[in-house]
Amino acid sequence: MYKIFYNLFLLLLINSLAKAQLVFPNVYVQYDSVWVYKNLQLVPIKFVNNAVVENRKIFPQNIITLQQAMQQKQVSIKEINFEKGADVGVLVIKNKTNKNILLNAGEIITGGKQDRVIAETKIIKPQSGEQYISVFCIEKGRWDDKPKPFAYKGSVDIGLRKKIDINKYQQQIWKYIEQQFESRKEKSETYPYIQLKQKIEKTDTAYMNYFTRKFQQSDSSYAGFIALANNKIIACEIFALPIYTIMFYKEMFSSFIAAVTTEDSIAKTIINIQLVKTFANNLLGSEILQEQYLQTHGKADKMNGKTVHLIAYGN
Repeated sequence: MYKIFYNLFLLLLINSLAKAQLVFPNVYVQYDSVWVYKNLQLVPIKFVNNAVVENRKIFPQNIITLQQAMQQKQVSIKEINFEKGADVGVLVIKNKTNKNILLNAGEIITGGKQDRVIAETKIIKPQSGEQYISVFCIEKGRWDDKPKPFAYKGSVDIGLRKKIDINKYQQQIWKYIEQQFESRKEKSETYPYIQLKQKIEKTDTAYMNYFTRKFQQSDSSYAGFIALANNKIIACEIFALPIYTIMFYKEMFSSFIAAVTTEDSIAKTIINIQLVKTFANNLLGSEILQEQYLQTHGKADKMNGKTVHLIAYGN
């Protein structure tokens, strides 16, 4: 009888681990291993081994990024045309490869009638036909009768990501971009976000070099990171598998870095650990707590009911 109950307990435990993917105890926060460069702090989040094993059963590993697929010319992207023009909020993508394509929210696709940013993290299966993807326009003033070729241009900053994930209104996104132009004293008739991005990237080289080197010198079991500036939570981004984190860690770091400037005060190496723990407990303490927190502070993208990616923001 004892053996029966023991086996039942193990079965329930395994099922629980398979369901509760991106919460404690499947992931853990390295509070004692904070990465600090100038005024940006990254707190690593790692998987426990069993969680990686379980998630590999759920999510594909035969996978490439949208950037790779576009470079190989193995993906087609087009707009949906109606009588009055194209639909700003939707693009159609077709995977021509024999691999899965992982699209990540925040990725920029220039061209078409207007530049767009992808609004959801989604896996496009091989040879799955045309798939719709949600996007937002990030170039308010351009609407070309003759669309430009589509091109991949990295990811947007975390401030714009927050507008996309929480506000979810096109007007709010245009307003944010206009405010960024004004604050940087940039002039433009069409307000193309890509113009801002090029300016930002010129100032973040030292940050990127530091955090990229730290990541590459570490092992590969990262789920994601919590980012802070001057002891304020910027955001937290987590993927379902370490391989997905490896695919997008540079874009993740770039979006965090864009939230700070070299003119800000230099961060202290000792951060408010209790602040991070409170945030982590709200986000990762349980599936119920996570769902409640993300209702107002972020979102989770799912595949077959399982979370492939989540992003959460501080207050």
